[in-house]
Amino acid sequence: MNKGGMNTVNVYSLAERPTIIDVIHEFHNEPWPRFLSQEIMIRTFWRGLYYLYPEYQFVFEEDSDFVGVGNCFPIYWNGEVDGLPRGFDQTIEVILKMRDKPNCLCALSIVLSEIATGNGVGSRIISRLKALAGSKGFDSLVMPVRPVKKADYPSISMEEYITWESDDLPYDPLLRVHVEAGGRILKVAKPSMFVSGTVKQWREWTGMNFEKTGSYEVPGALNPVYIDIERDAGEYMEPNVWILHACSVFHQTSSETAAGIRNNGFNLMISGITGSS
Repeated sequence: MNKGGMNTVNVYSLAERPTIIDVIHEFHNEPWPRFLSQEIMIRTFWRGLYYLYPEYQFVFEEDSDFVGVGNCFPIYWNGEVDGLPRGFDQTIEVILKMRDKPNCLCALSIVLSEIATGNGVGSRIISRLKALAGSKGFDSLVMPVRPVKKADYPSISMEEYITWESDDLPYDPLLRVHVEAGGRILKVAKPSMFVSGTVKQWREWTGMNFEKTGSYEVPGALNPVYIDIERDAGEYMEPNVWILHACSVFHQTSSETAAGIRNNGFNLMISGITGSS
């Protein structure tokens, strides 16, 4: 990867290249704490959603290296902050039960490789997703974001954490990238995910020992995990942050769709992506 300048990033959809499903799986195996994979909505529905909307599952490639994946889904949102889903879990419910015509694109997950972190790829991926949303007739891109440094401060509420600033920008590097890319923090998604299990399971997931009832700071957790020895249960509620990116609506021509669009250092190579009618 050329770190000295802006490279072309190729973008491929699962609909266009079904074989990239292995790349998507590999990316999702790496960054998340083990206990999050035990969350019921993820265990039950997550991988199936890829095939429900394969045209919105993306892999980003730069200099023959896979640098990121994005998992997006069209949803209906009334435009009111209070009308957003509670968080990650409820967004999956909205996707599965949606009866209204989608009017918004939701990025449930964007994962970057280690080599791409800090090289500006993240902001360029956001830019491309905004362009994609606009090409489909959506004027909004929303996402429940997991701040990358919040796990370092599990005892601090997310409401307080998102007010922290550095040079008039969010303290958290990921929130900062979104704001610099034009994103607006709307509110805390709380709870965004809920994970429960037996004490034995939590020991297996975390490698920690829990001898008495109470709250524990667990590596990777954004909030403390509550362990109840008497009930043989552990519970974790994950907060995220809803961010909105406004998108410019436009319609691609058939030639643009076939050949790809070059913009901001990207080569968009997605089959069948056309403007909404």
